[in-house]
Amino acid sequence: MEDEAPQDDSRRDWDWDDAYVGDGSETTPLDEQLLADVLGLVPGRALDLGCGAGGNAIGLAQRGWQVTGIDISTKAIASARQSADSAGIDIFFEVADVTTWEPHDEYDLVLSSYALPPQGSQRVAALAVARNALAPGGILVVGEFDATAMSWGKRSDFVTLEEMIKAVEGLEAIRIESVATKPHDHGDHGSTPNHGELRAVIAVARRPVA
Repeated sequence: MEDEAPQDDSRRDWDWDDAYVGDGSETTPLDEQLLADVLGLVPGRALDLGCGAGGNAIGLAQRGWQVTGIDISTKAIASARQSADSAGIDIFFEVADVTTWEPHDEYDLVLSSYALPPQGSQRVAALAVARNALAPGGILVVGEFDATAMSWGKRSDFVTLEEMIKAVEGLEAIRIESVATKPHDHGDHGSTPNHGELRAVIAVARRPVA
């Protein structure tokens, strides 16, 4: 697969409101593969950037985390709020663009789950927001499909292991690897195409305390 030029200042390929019903039906369980390194930690403040229908945010809140969830889709946030209400969970959800949103606080956990914008200035901005939101000692978790293993979509929509290693420079790496993963549900767009083995790059890193 040949490299594509980064699509600087590109936007999402579709209106993300088209990917959600908004009634909570697309909320999925917490991604234990992505969050394996943090589920045993003492709960603190968590930020889910690109939270979608709220599955990870709700799962973390059920484990004692105080969670803020951000997503650009009004319908995604509507689903997340409805699912949280149904679960009896108190979570602060906000409709906002993760490339321009300004953190209200510092967080012990910052999560981006298959929500990065395409390569270019938007991805740089989203990763900067995530890093800047970390409290000293806080952990950043980023999961995205592995561009080197994808047989569909644009390469620039995904990430490489080398890109994620560079993205967490200055942080203390805990785990950065490409792993086999399963298809992900995308509401009305259906599940991620499953053409052979599907792989994801997972990067987990900690902000130094001093």
